[in-house]
Amino acid sequence: MSPSTCTLNGNRKEREVNQQVQITGNQLHWDGVLSLVNRNLVGRCGLFCGACGIYRAHKDGGEYRQRVAEFLKCPPEKVRCEGCQALTPECWGIECDMVKCLNAKGLQFCYECPDFEKHTCERFEKFSKEYLKDDHVDLRANLARIKAGKVDEWLRESDEKFRCPHCNKPLPTSSFRKKCYHCEKELPWRTPN
Repeated sequence: MSPSTCTLNGNRKEREVNQQVQITGNQLHWDGVLSLVNRNLVGRCGLFCGACGIYRAHKDGGEYRQRVAEFLKCPPEKVRCEGCQALTPECWGIECDMVKCLNAKGLQFCYECPDFEKHTCERFEKFSKEYLKDDHVDLRANLARIKAGKVDEWLRESDEKFRCPHCNKPLPTSSFRKKCYHCEKELPWRTPN
């Protein structure tokens, strides 16, 4: 089959196709019958933006967006983000402490910072330990894969990992530990031991 192209238009739609897509920039990449991946979701801290609570609240809306807005003490319309690689002044991600730190240092990713290698960045160390403990997400390992150029593979794996096993809809990391907020079914891997 000949390669096809798809343009990212802001609304990510899950679909299956039987052709290879090869696109660059902030567009879609894909090499099999899996969901399309969006390069805008490459988190600058190593988190898959597709599983970030802010991104999921913006994309999924409803009660989840309301809960996130209450947690952040802001109106629901302020809970919006298109991912770290597509930040606009309207995105909550502009106010993310990790993004502000990277922007102040003129860096794109945390792995570019000398404090990252020395394990002396208190902000990153605390953030990464929480994700590792609560969600089994290793931000350092993710950043190593990003640095090694394995972005598309990592994005596909992350997209698959953060889906409900029942309805296959995307989910945030740890915001809902026991149930999928789409289908209300139990999430066995998120149930505390």
